[in-house]
Amino acid sequence: MNATGAGHPRVSRVLVERYLDRLRRRRRWRRLSVTITVFLALLALTGYSILWHTKVFDVRTTTVSGVKVLSRQQVLAAAAIPAHAPVAAVDTAAAKARLMALPRVKDAWVERSLPHTVSIGIVERTPAAALPQPDGSFQIVDADGVAFDTAASASAIPAHVPVIHLEQFADPGPEAKAARAATVAGALAALRALPPPVLSRVLTVSATGPYAITVTLTPSTKKQHSVTVAWGGPDQPVLKARILAALIGNDAAHYDLSAPAAPAYS
Repeated sequence: MNATGAGHPRVSRVLVERYLDRLRRRRRWRRLSVTITVFLALLALTGYSILWHTKVFDVRTTTVSGVKVLSRQQVLAAAAIPAHAPVAAVDTAAAKARLMALPRVKDAWVERSLPHTVSIGIVERTPAAALPQPDGSFQIVDADGVAFDTAASASAIPAHVPVIHLEQFADPGPEAKAARAATVAGALAALRALPPPVLSRVLTVSATGPYAITVTLTPSTKKQHSVTVAWGGPDQPVLKARILAALIGNDAAHYDLSAPAAPAYS
């Protein structure tokens, strides 16, 4: 009994020491984790302050790419990137929105690059056609029909940009506007489908409606005054363009593609 009973206090002390040792280790890890957390928080706060509230990483260079007609200064003025502002604080989404407000800009992007650079890239709209206006000017549109520029007269229209003459759309009502829009879309679809050698010869596109589109080309021989292509409606533009490319070598004065299953020329 005494020998057995004498062993209990020693066993209890060992267990207590082990328990206390575990508690001490836990406390050390807790203190260490708190220290690490505080250190990381201070580090993050310092980094945030340096990036957002100091001139250590301020805007010193703004690059511009993609300009053709627009000038670099026009792009910079529209983007309104604040000089010497922290690079991280530049609102790229807002700058892009300001660039997209320029009629000639089709797409844009703005990127930040530490330590001191903001990069701007744009894609300008390409003129596809000119639309006559009542005051004698011409509205310049891209291949999607988006108007982005104005030519004061026919001589001011960019080179190789055909004029789309629209007829019978004097009525300003909604139906006439819808028909006019459909006709312009059909004419632009025809221009988009034409192969480059034929597209370069386009003088004008005339239309009395979305299914009555005629394309006028420059003559291929001195004997011809002009070449007309009865395009018809907006359906099957790719097929019509392929047929025209195959027939154009006949040097005819008129091609009828309004029914692509039965094309004709004379």
